[in-house]
Amino acid sequence: MQIIITGKNVELSQALKDYVEKKVSRLQKYLEEPITVNVVLSSEKFRRMVDLTISSKEGVFHGSEESHDMYTSIDKVVDTMEVTLRRKKEKIKESRVRGSKSIAEVGFLTEASSTEERSIIEEKLDSKPMSVEEAVLQLEADNRSFLVFINAETGKVNVIYKRKDGNFGLIVPD
Repeated sequence: MQIIITGKNVELSQALKDYVEKKVSRLQKYLEEPITVNVVLSSEKFRRMVDLTISSKEGVFHGSEESHDMYTSIDKVVDTMEVTLRRKKEKIKESRVRGSKSIAEVGFLTEASSTEERSIIEEKLDSKPMSVEEAVLQLEADNRSFLVFINAETGKVNVIYKRKDGNFGLIVPD
């Protein structure tokens, strides 16, 4: 882990640098190497601000906090980043677990369906072209849920079907 500490209007004492390194090193357990951490400590009148940017394989994470004391700002930003990184790590772990379960379930479903024998039932398409109105009458007469027919107006194959609301749907190819 490479930690770069920069100060703006702040005297970087060795104690402050050691404190930042100690706090930021807690974040290493949530990330994979290589990790680069940029910490910018700045001071404006009565505000003490800390900007923390972490670059790693998982992405770039940024956090900033401000308070009346530099040490408090450092604690706040590290705590915020720790929560963010923990959530990210848990999310990745959860997606891996969920992904493996779905693969196992899919494998189980394909094994179960492959044991059943499926047969193909062939139906002949009436080659006589008909209008949409005739197709509706034919659909009702045969008591089917759908009917494939050749549209007399366009000469293309269309599908008409009964909808759940009692109306009819018409599928027309482009």
